[in-house]
Amino acid sequence: MRWRLSTCAASLILLCSFIAVRAVHADDFLTRNAMSRDDIIAAFVDQQLSGVYPGGAPWSELVRSDGTSDYREGGRQREGRWWMQSDNFCFRYDLPLSGGCFRVVRIGANCYELYAVNPGQETVPGPQTGASWNGRMWRDDAAPTCQERPTS
Repeated sequence: MRWRLSTCAASLILLCSFIAVRAVHADDFLTRNAMSRDDIIAAFVDQQLSGVYPGGAPWSELVRSDGTSDYREGGRQREGRWWMQSDNFCFRYDLPLSGGCFRVVRIGANCYELYAVNPGQETVPGPQTGASWNGRMWRDDAAPTCQERPTS
């Protein structure tokens, strides 16, 4: 009986250690792959983007170099404005109280996750802070890679 308790305790410690290592690994991945202001501008300006929300609803957006955007979702179209606030990609649309600022994390060659941030927030939100992505997107000029597993 004592041997079984020791084995269970050791297994539990090993499992907890594995989970902790994976959480640190995820944190490192998000920090290393969070895009800078210059990266975001180079990747997304004058690009047609497509994406999905966590619930699976698709959307698309044309991000223009003049600071405007054309957002489409479920048959609706909204003109908007975009700007950079430090390394945060921000949007505002014609509807009141719509839009927000996001940290963009590169997940694959053509797969990006958007994490909502408060204006001026510099840290990278993500699973390590209890946040989940608000949108996953890709550029339409290349095949999306969101089905691939992120590399560390």
